[in-house]
Order: sequence, then structure tokens, then C-alpha cells
Amino acid sequence: MQHTFRINTSQLSPKFIELIQSKFESKDVKIVVEEVNEVNKNLNTAERKRFLDHRKNHPSLHISNKDDFNAIVDDVNLD
Repeated sequence: MQHTFRINTSQLSPKFIELIQSKFESKDVKIVVEEVNEVNKNLNTAERKRFLDHRKNHPSLHISNKDDFNAIVDDVNLD
């Protein structure tokens, strides 16, 4: 399992650690901390609209163990 959290350091608290513990229970985890590139915060309006339109037209899929992954991949347009 993988989760990505984006949080300001001023918001780090014991409650955040408890959230991680609740998601992963008693498992070992790897925590990587990196500074967020500020460029992504300042997407212009056209780029944001293009991104949101793409997400709307190509929603995420949930693939279960019963699905034929190869059949799904064959439908991907790589042009």
C-alpha cells in the first residue's frame, strides 16, 4: 500500500503520526520527506483546465485481481 501526503511542516503533529499508524497498522514503513516544487502550485489557468479536462475524460480505474490486465492495457492508446 502507498499513500502520498502533502502537508506543510507547520501542520505536522502527533495526530499526523497517528493517521499514518492507522493506515498501516503494525507494518514497517518507509518515510521520505522532500520539499515540494513550488512551480506546481502556480499552474496557469489553461494548464489547470487541460489537466482537469483530462482527468474528467480519463478517470482512474480500479483493477481487481479478477480483471484481465492485458486486455485493459491493449485498450490504451499510446499515440
